[in-house]
Amino acid sequence: MFSLSDLKHTRFYQDVFAEGKAEAKQREKAAIFRMFSLGLSTEDIATIFDLPVDEVAATIAESQKEQAEQGEQN
Repeated sequence: MFSLSDLKHTRFYQDVFAEGKAEAKQREKAAIFRMFSLGLSTEDIATIFDLPVDEVAATIAESQKEQAEQGEQN
C-alpha cells in the first residue's frame, strides 16, 4: 500500500512542495513591499509577519531594487 510517507519521498511531491514554498515566499515578499509602500514601518511589518527586522529590511531593499530595474527597462 502506498502511504503518505511514501508519497513525501517521491521526486514529484518534493518538486511540487518546493514550488509551493517558493510561491508563498514571493507572495510574502510582495505583501511586505506593499505594506511598506502604504507607509507601515519596517518594525511594524516585522511584527505582523513575525520576522526579524533585518530580514524585512532586506526584502524591502531587494524589492526597491527590482522596481528600479523594471523602471529602467520601460
